[in-house]
Amino acid sequence: MNKSYPLLAVIALCFAGTLRSQSKSVLEDQAYANLNKHDYVSAYADFDKLFSRYPKENDYEFKLGICALNYPEKNARAIELFKDLKVKLKSLEAESYLGMAYHKNYKFDEALAILEPLVDTLSKSPRREERDMVGEVKLLIMNCENGKLLVANKVIADIDNIGGPINTNETEGVPIITADESQMIFTYVGKKSMGGKMDPTLKSDVNGVYTSDIFISKKDATSLKWLAPEPLTALNTKGNDAAIAISPDGQSLYTFLSTNNNEGDIMESRLIGGQYGPAKPLNANVNSPEYWEGSCSISADGKFLYFASERPTGLGGKDIYVSEFTDGDWGPAVNLGPNINTIYDDDAPFIHPDGITLFFSSKGHQSIGGYDIMFSIKEGNEWTMPKSMGIPLNTVEDDRYYVINSKGDKGYFSSTRSVKGSLGEQDIYQVTPGILGEKPVVALLKGTVLGDEKPIEAKIEFTKLAKQEALPPYFSNKETGKYLMALSPGGVYRVKVSSPGFNTVEEDFDVENLGSYMEKTKDFYLYTGAADVTVTPATVLAAAKQPDIAQQSAENPNVTGAGKEPETTAVVTQKTEPEKVVEPVVIAKVSPKEKPAKTKPKDKEGAIAKAESGGPCNGNLPSLNDLKGRSLNDVKAYSALMDLMGNYCSNDLVFSVQVGAYRKPENFKTGALQSLGAISSADYPDGITRFTQKQFKTLKDAEQQRRKCIAKGQTDAWIVAFVDGKRYTLEDLIMVDFLGKAIN
Repeated sequence: MNKSYPLLAVIALCFAGTLRSQSKSVLEDQAYANLNKHDYVSAYADFDKLFSRYPKENDYEFKLGICALNYPEKNARAIELFKDLKVKLKSLEAESYLGMAYHKNYKFDEALAILEPLVDTLSKSPRREERDMVGEVKLLIMNCENGKLLVANKVIADIDNIGGPINTNETEGVPIITADESQMIFTYVGKKSMGGKMDPTLKSDVNGVYTSDIFISKKDATSLKWLAPEPLTALNTKGNDAAIAISPDGQSLYTFLSTNNNEGDIMESRLIGGQYGPAKPLNANVNSPEYWEGSCSISADGKFLYFASERPTGLGGKDIYVSEFTDGDWGPAVNLGPNINTIYDDDAPFIHPDGITLFFSSKGHQSIGGYDIMFSIKEGNEWTMPKSMGIPLNTVEDDRYYVINSKGDKGYFSSTRSVKGSLGEQDIYQVTPGILGEKPVVALLKGTVLGDEKPIEAKIEFTKLAKQEALPPYFSNKETGKYLMALSPGGVYRVKVSSPGFNTVEEDFDVENLGSYMEKTKDFYLYTGAADVTVTPATVLAAAKQPDIAQQSAENPNVTGAGKEPETTAVVTQKTEPEKVVEPVVIAKVSPKEKPAKTKPKDKEGAIAKAESGGPCNGNLPSLNDLKGRSLNDVKAYSALMDLMGNYCSNDLVFSVQVGAYRKPENFKTGALQSLGAISSADYPDGITRFTQKQFKTLKDAEQQRRKCIAKGQTDAWIVAFVDGKRYTLEDLIMVDFLGKAIN
């Protein structure tokens, strides 16, 4: 709930106490009880009834005005009420509240006309309570001045209430999204809260309040709509539970827990299969013994935890701190300093996967009232002065808990604003675009780890090669095998994937010159009894920086996947067996007129192998001129081919993975390859028997099979093509423009 103007509210309660009759009606008891619980909606209805019945009772009118100030839908009435009270009471309290009412209604000039003269008057007041109001009045003046500036420079953005089924007529807030935006975890307060209404000791009480719980909603992959949320019962208690952050890989959920004996601590819950396990508090470097810690965010590399705390070592109120993960745990907390923290409350940090963009909510800086959303960029070891996300994202209400997707084109936050489409006391909103100015540069690496073709839990280790800097390890999900990792630009990362009983796979990813956001799906295949595999050179995740690829993609917009990151080719060496014919990894020239003895490869039963179809294929043939004459041993050339032709298909064109070539075919041993599918053989006029495995309609599907063969130890596996049963190398096929076949 909005708790704006706490000091003035207390003064108003004291002031009203002298007016209140000693005998109270049931309605009056109910009204004051709701006000004390900060249930301004219910209290407004109660005091509205009392004031309508007893219009001369200034106390009822005053309380009704306070409720109107904190009830966004009734903000406009607050001006009317406090105008009347200013005339009746001729008090500084009523005048101050009128200034607040103008501010709440974005009438900043009218507010300043009242508030600015009050500073001197309050400073000289003989009453301590009035002198103590000066700080809050000065803050309101600052809010109004910021508001005038931001109104004159409104930001163009779409702000939308995400609606049902997540938002209801109750309280929803603190949205958390996974890096791929497939799940939203949020905090709920209402009738579905565990245990129902509670008293301050967390015992059931029909006159008590609901505590907060954690809920989760998943996005439908087809409609992209949020599905009905469900409570995370393993994490919810009778106390106040809130989800506050999720690790980039989705394996750790950070939560907040507050009870009658604890101001609030930050907890961590690990994902076990498809369920989050019991939450455990973070160490004493993060959770102080006596003070509140209640929001946090973890960097994409897992090294830094940004969190908010009310510990007295800060600059004032809530401050934002950072802790570094060292020696297996979180290290001492360091205050982010005066560029980020103010003498007012600074809360709700969110560090973007790029590692240098920090979002947070503040009552200071350029706030126009309550909490406003700010952002700062880290340059070297310093944070730049924060900037407001502007109007209409920020309002005079509390706007907090801003998170953004990896692309930077969409953000989510919670707000108590009352606008068209609002459903409850607090709702979750979506903003597009998510970032003002330049978008973040980051590579989102995601996929599945498979052991013997089944999802497994695997350890995924990232090392930045230039500095041999090892990042904290990640683990793929035990049930789904899925993993998610954000790589910041500026180097080459070595990814090592391992799991007990399986071979180890290593691959390098180059984000040295990454110029824009990109997503790459990369599956890892591990097998029992197979040799360890290292794929080099690095996959270059910077397609936008390669003019030849980018230009071709632009010329051929209908090619599925154009402009996406290129795949890599595995360049590895292997000792040859006796009588084995060593053919170049990619180059294997044959005369266009050359015919094999068997015109179509056959499986071991002699039946003609059928091509397998994976994802959608495309029959539009792009220009291949830039690839003609280039060796496909060149990673960039091979990547460009996959980028342009990965989804191309046509009549009678199939791709297969060659796994062996022998003059004495009896020496060929299928070994571990048998588990990947039937192997076909064909005898050619040059006296060589060539062995191929499976057939595919597209290069992209064949490439997946080739990688599986490499993981099984067949490191010289490569792709060949067959057109009407005639064998072509990929380089030959490029030279004849894939024969320009029409699509089926």
